[in-house]
Amino acid sequence: MTQDGFPPEDDDLGDDSDGLDVPDVAEVLDDMENGAPLEPSRLRALTDPSEDTLRRAISVWPRMSPERRRELLAALERLAEEDATLDFHKVALTATRDPDPATRILAVRGLMHEDRPEYLRVLLGQLRDDPTPDVRSQVADVLAQYVVAMELGLLPEDDGETLIATLRDVIEDIEEPDEVRGRALEALGALSDEATAELISEQYEIGSQRMRIAALRAMGRSASEGWLDVLIYHFDDEDAEVRAVSAEAAGALLVDEAVPPLIMLAQEDKDDEVQVSAIRALGEIATEESERVLSRWLSERHEPHIQEAIRDALAEVHLMTADFADDRGDDPDFDGEHGRDGLN
Repeated sequence: MTQDGFPPEDDDLGDDSDGLDVPDVAEVLDDMENGAPLEPSRLRALTDPSEDTLRRAISVWPRMSPERRRELLAALERLAEEDATLDFHKVALTATRDPDPATRILAVRGLMHEDRPEYLRVLLGQLRDDPTPDVRSQVADVLAQYVVAMELGLLPEDDGETLIATLRDVIEDIEEPDEVRGRALEALGALSDEATAELISEQYEIGSQRMRIAALRAMGRSASEGWLDVLIYHFDDEDAEVRAVSAEAAGALLVDEAVPPLIMLAQEDKDDEVQVSAIRALGEIATEESERVLSRWLSERHEPHIQEAIRDALAEVHLMTADFADDRGDDPDFDGEHGRDGLN
């Protein structure tokens, strides 16, 4: 980290985009300071800024109103969603200690796709110390990506141990609001160890309603087929939110056995959100059966929100099947009877 709290830069990439028509970053910073409209096309200049640009942004930041700071971060988030080549995480990092809680939430969301250990340490400190529960909840949500990185062996061991210990401390802290504890449990769900499975079971069995819902989400993130029966059981729950969350979690497990009950749930449930969740889960699992049913529903079900969900699910199916075909290639040892993963 530099004295300003940012990782050192190897190259100055912020003010030159290899010939692309990007506005001058100094002009954009002037616009930020003088109250000019924050035009998205001009904000592209803030992608991957140099240290000099960051220092100027830090000096400008306090002179912007909280509303304007939030407007800027929200605009950058939208731009990054529309164009994956844009990278505004360094700007977001400057705002993680902003005095305005809503601005800090947007700043943390701006780090959603980062996995650098030095950023993990910043986020862990914020999870422990931020005075606003909504901010801590958002931090816990972002930390889920680091749990996945740890599970894949992509995180230094010491950082991984600190991450897991901190999340468990939050979950077990009964003075912490359930929304924060629940997000922490959901984040921890991707960790495939016995202690995490026991923690999920404990919160499912004796936790508050919020913690039980978090446990269901964690089951879906676990990649463990052993939770499928529990999730399907809750397809008949009297609480629509529980049914919707259970459907989403069943989809996340990517288990073919979940397809028939999800089809039934999407057809028979009276709640629109539950139907949409079941449809999305079918798209995520992406079997031939789910594709066939979704294609049929496209001509049979005409409610706008259902149509949109079906189209999105079919797009997911086509993406997954295309990726599978690419992975399979011309492998002469591939056996289609072994499923998408080539495993028994």
